[in-house]
Amino acid sequence: MENLLDDIIKNRRATPARFLAKTWISRETINKLLENANWAPNHKKTEPWRFKIYMGEAKQKFAEKANALLREKAASGESINEQKIDKFKDALERVPVVIAIILNRDEGERIAEWEEVAAVAIAIQNMWLTATNLGLGAFWASPEFLPFLTKLLDMKPNQKSMGFFYVGEIAIEYPSPGRGDINEK
Repeated sequence: MENLLDDIIKNRRATPARFLAKTWISRETINKLLENANWAPNHKKTEPWRFKIYMGEAKQKFAEKANALLREKAASGESINEQKIDKFKDALERVPVVIAIILNRDEGERIAEWEEVAAVAIAIQNMWLTATNLGLGAFWASPEFLPFLTKLLDMKPNQKSMGFFYVGEIAIEYPSPGRGDINEK
C-alpha cells in the first residue's frame, strides 16, 4: 500500500489557469504554501526564493500594467507574441492567487547560480505538493517575456524572475499524462 506522500506526489498536476476556479483562497492557505516553500533545501543558507503575492485588486492592477507594458514593447518592435500576451492577462485575471517567483542571487555568489535556481525550483515543488495536499490546483508559468517584467516586479539587480505560480480550486480535473517506466531511465 502506498503512503500519503506517494499519493500526493503522483496526484500533483500542472493545472492550467483555464481549469482553475476564481474562488477566493484564504491568506492562511497562502501562508501555508509559503511556509512549506521556505523549507526547501539550499546551500550556505542563501534561501534564494522570494515571492510577491497578487490577489484581488492588486492582482487586477498588476494584470493591467503587465498587459500595457507588454503591448508597448511589442509595438516598439520587440518580438512578443500578442496571443501569449492575451493568454497571460487572461490567466492573471482568472486565478484567485498569483505568486511571482523570484530568484534572489547570493550577492557574494558563493555558490553556482544553477544551485540557487534548483533551490527555488524545490521551493516551488514544496508549494505545489502542499497545494495538492490541500485539494488545490497549481501551475508554474514562465512566459518568454519575463525579462520585460523586471521593473514591474520591482526587482533588485541580483534578482531574476522565474515565472508565476497560479493557485486555485480545481474547476475541471486535468488528467495525468502518466510517466514512463523508471527502468527505461
